[in-house]
Amino acid sequence: MEFAKGISVIVPATKTRDLEAILNRLRERKMRVTKNRERVIGALLTAEKPLNAEQIRERGDLDLVTVYRNVEAFEQAGVLQRIPLENGTQIFELTAPDEHYHHLVCRECHQAERLDVCVGEEMRKVAKANGYSHIAHVLEVYGLCRECVEDNA
Repeated sequence: MEFAKGISVIVPATKTRDLEAILNRLRERKMRVTKNRERVIGALLTAEKPLNAEQIRERGDLDLVTVYRNVEAFEQAGVLQRIPLENGTQIFELTAPDEHYHHLVCRECHQAERLDVCVGEEMRKVAKANGYSHIAHVLEVYGLCRECVEDNA
């Protein structure tokens, strides 16, 4: 797929629609689609799982400051989600504009798998019933993945 500045990023056909949604959202927010932003998007979009900042840096051939600056911008634009790890670090994944996901996160290898369930609506109802507004939530479930359990057996 060719980006605005002529950089080509190979994305699976199943990701083309996601890419278009992300680029459209950035343009709607009057954000320039720069070469570095294209590289961050390409690194995340072609990954099979969420990546940490160092992995994005390596895949996109970028410096860490650029990675963090763009991650912050993408989060503000609503196209990226931070996934906190128990050790205080974070991994990142692209999302459809204004969507979010919950994950099962391995404590050892830090693999994150999306959960197909969100209990947020129930929590939102409880919060509203208690007089809260501007409600948001974060939920990640931590444990050991099957592979790490088998490796440690």
